[in-house]
Amino acid sequence: MNSALILAQVFSCCFLTGVIWIVQILIYPNFKFVGKTEFQNFHNFHTNRITWIVAPLMGMELFSAIALLLSHQNALYLYNLISILLIWGLTGFVNIPSHRNLTFEVEKTKQRLVACNWLRTIVWSLRSLFWLWMINEMLNVRT
Repeated sequence: MNSALILAQVFSCCFLTGVIWIVQILIYPNFKFVGKTEFQNFHNFHTNRITWIVAPLMGMELFSAIALLLSHQNALYLYNLISILLIWGLTGFVNIPSHRNLTFEVEKTKQRLVACNWLRTIVWSLRSLFWLWMINEMLNVRT
């Protein structure tokens, strides 16, 4: 078992789970408290800065999942990769377009952004729980 790949997978998954919860519980709901004149600058700042945090980690998560599957072809690593591809699909086809359509006046888009982000939040949370369980199992096998 390649421990560096597993460490990269667990670190990126758990870190991104923390980020998505902060975004879901704090940042997205905070959009409604930003005034009309500041909203576009606030939103642009958010999307530009959050990308610098999540893009490298999402890349690490994806590439380590692919490497794990290629090196140890089993169903768990396949499901792991599928769950990551689900997150990427939701991000690319739902969340990013919602951000592009987001303006101060479009309350429906803000609500959709929060609502649609719950699925990513749940998937990442389940992935983190899975990896923490897997690490516990691996440590129990060694002892």
